[in-house]
Amino acid sequence: MVNAIHRGAAITALPALGVGFSYMTEVPGEFYDTSLIDFVEVTPETLCREIHRAGKQQIIPVPEQLAVVQSLAERFPLVLHGVQLSIGSVHGWNQAYLRMLDQIKRVLPFLWHSEHLSYQTIADEQGHVRETGIALPLPATREVANMVSQRCRSLLNRYDLPFLLENPAHYFPAVAHESGSDEFRLMNQICDASGCGMLLDLHNLYCNAYNHGFDAWQAVQSLNLSKVVEIHVSGGRLQDGYWTDAHEGRVPEPVWRLLEQTLPRCPNIAGVLFEVFPDYAPRLGLSAIREELSCLRHLWQRYARGHIDDTDKFGAYDYG
Repeated sequence: MVNAIHRGAAITALPALGVGFSYMTEVPGEFYDTSLIDFVEVTPETLCREIHRAGKQQIIPVPEQLAVVQSLAERFPLVLHGVQLSIGSVHGWNQAYLRMLDQIKRVLPFLWHSEHLSYQTIADEQGHVRETGIALPLPATREVANMVSQRCRSLLNRYDLPFLLENPAHYFPAVAHESGSDEFRLMNQICDASGCGMLLDLHNLYCNAYNHGFDAWQAVQSLNLSKVVEIHVSGGRLQDGYWTDAHEGRVPEPVWRLLEQTLPRCPNIAGVLFEVFPDYAPRLGLSAIREELSCLRHLWQRYARGHIDDTDKFGAYDYG
């Protein structure tokens, strides 16, 4: 099945872009400066409006929003990062998202697209689709690996572009993996079977390690890092005893240290990206965002694609 994937979907053919930042209307256009960032990540749903007709969801691109991002595409490579596909829903994934992405691809050039390895919709006894309210992790079973692998192959052939799966943050002990290795074993199986790549979110991993009591670096070592195309870092906060993936602040020191150890071990890494939610960007401030991006650039230039610190000085760091 992997041999049927189009050549355009090969992650090994992607260029090393560098440092990225998310597109958001809350950030002034002049902030998107080629001296500061190398690529822009777009959440396609933010360019759309959602309506429901006859009980069916439609996600419709807004021309004015598309025009702004098209102008960015004249200066930066673009990648897409979706949030509504629900690739792990047993009843079926979000067809409205796919129809939207079909439209976006016709007018926006992007190098790859990504989604979370999770599900956020379920079907009730009457077959009505319900939102879970939060993305939930998938069990690391053969059935799940086969289902998601088939869907990944479908995306690779549908768009002839690399598709990446992201490891999500999750908060419910009853459905959490016992260790990060369980989740990453599932990701390894899916990527090997389908040919898709990985978006490794180190802050999500830090959240899960903190909240569920496992070693984050040990989990990273269980991952097939040759599949990692993009890495996300972000900030969060402690709330009710949980470290949350709030995307509201600076990157925690343990996440920077994870990045230092992980980045040189990813031979096909194409970009690293600092995330902040649009509502928090003005509160964090452009000066602080610039400083985080500057730190990312320093680490990218020092460690990307093969440079490993021989002292391995962070190997024993307590990431949890």
